[in-house]
Order: sequence, then C-alpha cells, then structure tokens
Amino acid sequence: MKYQLLVCLFCAIYSPAKAQLGITASSQHSQATKWQVVPENYIVKRRADFLRYGTSAVIDYTFSLRNNAVRIRPALHLQYAKSVYYPHYFQLGMVGLEGNIEFALWGEVDKNGRDLPFRPFLQLSPGVALVNLRYDRPKDDQNGVFESFKSRNIAPNLGTNIFLEFKLTQLLTVAPTAGMRIFPNLKWKNFTEIVTKGAMTGTYDTTNLRQFNIGLRVGLTLR
Repeated sequence: MKYQLLVCLFCAIYSPAKAQLGITASSQHSQATKWQVVPENYIVKRRADFLRYGTSAVIDYTFSLRNNAVRIRPALHLQYAKSVYYPHYFQLGMVGLEGNIEFALWGEVDKNGRDLPFRPFLQLSPGVALVNLRYDRPKDDQNGVFESFKSRNIAPNLGTNIFLEFKLTQLLTVAPTAGMRIFPNLKWKNFTEIVTKGAMTGTYDTTNLRQFNIGLRVGLTLR
C-alpha cells in the first residue's frame, strides 16, 4: 500500500510538470572579513583584497509544478577564487549541492491572455558544499621552494537570488540573475597560526563568508 501511495504521489507531481536543464555562469564578490585581517597585517602590510573576486558555475535541473508558479531546482554548484601576493598564494574552491525553490512574482500571461515576454522569480537556495582552502608560502631558507597548507570543510550555506527569465523560444530561455549566499562560521584550520608563523593562534581561523553574484542562466526545456 505504501508503494502504491508513492507511485500516485509521483504521478500527481510529474504528470503536469515540465523539466528544464540549465547552466549559469556568474561573477562573484566575496567578503571574508576575519580571514582578511591576517594577510593584511602579516604579508602585504596594507589594506588589500582577499579572495574577493571569483567565478561560479551552476548546473541545474528544474521541475515546474502545475501552473509554473512554483519550481523545484536541484543544482550542482562550483566556485573558484584566488588571491596572489607574490610569492604568497591563496585559493578557495567549492563544489556543492543546492535544493532550490523558486516562486514566480507574477503569471505567464497578461490580462488579455497574451504570453508575457519575461517573468521575474524569487529563489530560496539552501545548500551544502565541500570547501577546499589552500595557502602556498615560500620557505625562508630555500629560494623558489614553497610549502602548501590545505584545509577542507563540509559547510552548510543559505542563498537567495532574483532573476528575470526571458523566453526566446518554446525550448530556450535566458535569465540574468543576481543574489547572495552566506556561509556562517566557515573554518580554515590553523589559518592564523600558519600565516603569522606562530605569532598568533586561532583568532582568525573562522569567518562568516558572504558572497554576492551577478550572472546569466541559459535554460533548455525538455519535453
């Protein structure tokens, strides 16, 4: 009986649904305030950007339910950013999963029943990511030789996006997007101690990472 109910539920959702495959490319502006303090004071000796500019790519699969006003969009999210203060090198890379839910801010047709050329959507985006962090520094006693320090975290995160979807054809859409994502209390193991070479420990290992993004999504409707 339980299996029959699951089949009925699946059919009820799937039968009116349209699926869409999408790819989004974005430029990111990140803020990692506590991490930034350490290289500013112990490496560059001045105010400096730290892992501020990066790029991201999202591959998603969208299910539209009933009237297309609510959509479910599971996605794979990739990110990359780096900071170079030669010869010092910092790198952040992420791969994550998102369980996005989207809400249309108005309908698909105007008051005369004609299709609208575009629709705005609000997206709520909870996720979890594998975060890889790396710092390469030169060895003091060996010219041209570097030490590499790595840290890895599983990090929950939460984002929100707004986008304007233009229907170019029955199969193809494009959507400029803008949004933000927060990684609370993201930890970089022994970051303070490594960068300061033991002068400090622990104080700046954890930060709230905030990311702002602007990008473009291309979607292909599957029927």
